[in-house]
Amino acid sequence: MYRRIVEVNTSRIEDIIALGEFDQDIEIQSRSTLLVLDCQKYNIKNVKSIVFDIHKGICLSNYETKKLVNRYVERNAVTFAFTRAMVRYMDFKGILPYVYGETIMIPLTGVTQRSTDWFFLNNVSSYIFSSSENKVILNCEKVFNIAFKIVIETNPAFCKRAIGFAKQMYELENQLLCKLIADFYPSCPLPKFCMLENDSDTSKKIHDFKEDYHKMFTKYILQAQDFSDPTDELLTEIYTEVKRRMNRLM
Repeated sequence: MYRRIVEVNTSRIEDIIALGEFDQDIEIQSRSTLLVLDCQKYNIKNVKSIVFDIHKGICLSNYETKKLVNRYVERNAVTFAFTRAMVRYMDFKGILPYVYGETIMIPLTGVTQRSTDWFFLNNVSSYIFSSSENKVILNCEKVFNIAFKIVIETNPAFCKRAIGFAKQMYELENQLLCKLIADFYPSCPLPKFCMLENDSDTSKKIHDFKEDYHKMFTKYILQAQDFSDPTDELLTEIYTEVKRRMNRLM
């Protein structure tokens, strides 16, 4: 039986816009958003981004992708503060994917403080790279119950690196979660299923990550107080004093 597959290519943005509809209330959804496409580079009036959604189809928005992504992340228990701490702890450079539970959101450029394209690794059926054409092809089983193939211009090497980092972040988050569940619910079958071979190693990871998390906040506080680039010595001195005050009985 012939199966219809709709292929859209971001290099022909006008064709995509013709298939979409404006949705002023569009929100990114963990289980149905496929791609958030930045349209500002195309200089199209009133269309700053396009959201591809399994249930809603192609939605046009006059909000920047940065605003849509920030609004989505702020609704979750884990924000970009946690993600930045994770990236810092794992010593990733120039990439800020978003990983929370089963949600894995991949930026297609490294300049995430401005608007960029994002795709949801957990919602696409598969993806392939075309290195010769600098493209990634997202295969999506159902968009309005029709199979979609979305071709996006990107740097395949960067995208592969972002996906690799995101998967490492997912594994570390999973280890930390299992350790916490094991500590709080020792009789729960989940920790026994995913229990790590070296529990002390996981405890050290939690300790080291906590240190990096707190140091990051200390640095941002100093920057907010006009220390635009605090030295490592100053950061360590302030952090040590903050930790002394906060972590122990007064």
